[in-house]
Amino acid sequence: MPSSISSSEFENQYQTLDSNSELKVRFKTLLGGLFMFALVVGLFKFIGSNISMNARVLEMMEYVPTLAAENPQSKKVMVFGTSMVQAGFEPDQFDAYFESRGQDVVSYNYGVGNLNPEFQQYVTAHIRRELEASGEMLDLALLEFNPFQTTKARDVLGAITRDQNEAVLLPLDQLWEITLEDPDRGFRLLNIRYFREGISAELLSSIFTLNGPIDFDDPEAEFEAAREHRNEMRNAFRDTLPEGSNPFAGNWSIERRGGRLDKSQLSEESLDALYDYAESFLHPALMEPDLQRRINQGDILGLDFEERLVQAFINMVNDLNAVSEHMEVLLLPRNTDWVVYTPEVQAKLDALMERVTQETGVPVRDMQDHSQITPEMFVDTTHLSFALGIDTYTRVLAETYSDILGE
Repeated sequence: MPSSISSSEFENQYQTLDSNSELKVRFKTLLGGLFMFALVVGLFKFIGSNISMNARVLEMMEYVPTLAAENPQSKKVMVFGTSMVQAGFEPDQFDAYFESRGQDVVSYNYGVGNLNPEFQQYVTAHIRRELEASGEMLDLALLEFNPFQTTKARDVLGAITRDQNEAVLLPLDQLWEITLEDPDRGFRLLNIRYFREGISAELLSSIFTLNGPIDFDDPEAEFEAAREHRNEMRNAFRDTLPEGSNPFAGNWSIERRGGRLDKSQLSEESLDALYDYAESFLHPALMEPDLQRRINQGDILGLDFEERLVQAFINMVNDLNAVSEHMEVLLLPRNTDWVVYTPEVQAKLDALMERVTQETGVPVRDMQDHSQITPEMFVDTTHLSFALGIDTYTRVLAETYSDILGE
């Protein structure tokens, strides 16, 4: 007859079995958590490597110490701004203009998209710190003021990318201060910076809905036909290039100093195809929804300015002015066929630019309605084209500042 098990022995055996079962559950939970963590990190790394939303600005910032040290005998020019600067200024052509006149000038395109002044000021503060530490000065700094990036509507959109931009652009000592004041937010920003490839959860959840529905007058079939024609012109241009080549710079190219396109490497056939490609952007069925998007996201026609963003821009002016021999604020050319200001809106913009000069001492040069820049030189309602637009505006800038750089 089997020996009986005392209640105490039974309880001990039961507790051992229960403990083992609990350990298994915890182990499985740990493995599942690690798997999900690796999956999420991998997803963010994949998105970061393909979207590259931060790559250009980070490369720009990383290059500042090299910029300060290299070409000590050259006049140094920085054009800083939004994607309109990125699309509209070509350093190689600018420098070649001065070289043909026996002047040694090296310029840099520090334009980048998707940043309003709240986030741009983190970059100008970095530039100021690095240049002051090196004891170097820019000979000429040109800072773009983008009106529709400084509005209340744009500020609302900027909330989606605030965590991402602060995590990536703020120096570590400021991130640490944020962590001490608000541990939850600080650790969230550090997580974005080091484990999420600079992509915040807010951006990831909103990335496919940022533009929202766009209503426009042209029939959808006309829009699709215009877009298909643009794709055909793009492919026709690519077909003229040597296999595997891409003359467009991907992110912030050190060799091109932030420039967009090296046309000196293109054949006549490629250049002709490039101009046809640029022209294909101008169909009204493509331009109208682009304007509507700018209205929705930036209040481009009403310009209801956000004071906090205005003050951030003034901070930017002060940063670059502190490390420049000469500085000006620029209003870049406007596509006057599509972006039309009422007299009241123009007066509002003029008053703000006068305020910037009064508070900083830096002059503003208004090129929005420049006689040499025509609507045919754009690829949408705001950006100059990679064909005639960038060439013409770069030459206009070189001619405008030739006296200053020649002193």
